[in-house]
Amino acid sequence: MAAGVHWVAHGKMQPPPEAADGKPMDERSLLHREGYVKIIENDTGTTVRWAMFSANWASLYFVMEWIHGAIGPFQLQYNSAGWFNERFDHAWEAADRIHQLIHKSDVHLSQTVYIQDAAGNREDVPMLLQKALNENAIDEDHSIDCMFDPSSHKFRVARVGAQSTIAKLWGMNPVSYPCLTGHSYDQAVSRIYPEVSRTGEPHYDHIYAAMASSNGDVVWVPYQRVVLPLKLGRNKKAVRVVTELAKVDISPL
Repeated sequence: MAAGVHWVAHGKMQPPPEAADGKPMDERSLLHREGYVKIIENDTGTTVRWAMFSANWASLYFVMEWIHGAIGPFQLQYNSAGWFNERFDHAWEAADRIHQLIHKSDVHLSQTVYIQDAAGNREDVPMLLQKALNENAIDEDHSIDCMFDPSSHKFRVARVGAQSTIAKLWGMNPVSYPCLTGHSYDQAVSRIYPEVSRTGEPHYDHIYAAMASSNGDVVWVPYQRVVLPLKLGRNKKAVRVVTELAKVDISPL
């Protein structure tokens, strides 16, 4: 199946307008300023992409009906303080979710990081995290280490494992967004580190965070996390963190 791109505006499919210079208008302008909804069909399924604050409701209602004749699985990519990406196997699930989001179009998210403690004995804990909880340890390849810096009174990323989530998404660069200190994401996710270092007990939680990607876009990333104590010497505080991209018990919208 060849890839097909459709644009929807004012409740119907139509070609996008041209810019003043006669060239095709860029996608950002079409989605955020003109209120278009973009549909992409290819061998991997169907993707629907729109900006929450500007999409024309009539266009989303059109997509809700149209999607029942499309091929799954279905990816809904919508922007609200960053890009969300949700996957659905069935058209009716995707249509129901679009309907829910229409009624949340004017919701302004008050946070960029949502964290919720979770019970480690639940059935949907990824195997790697379950192993970390059971053994109170994990190998270096799949984890990152954060050490307490007495001069700044903050935990800083000291090592990034080659198979860690950060390495897979941002590479091994120690100055990538999740490795930097001082921003709201760092402050939120590091809040539990002193307690884990002090008690020696592992901590398991779910996180949904808006993070700057390598291309500059802000994307919402859902993941599960285990924070482990790390012994490095008598006067050193450190933790080892292992994460997995996974569904979480958090729904910002």
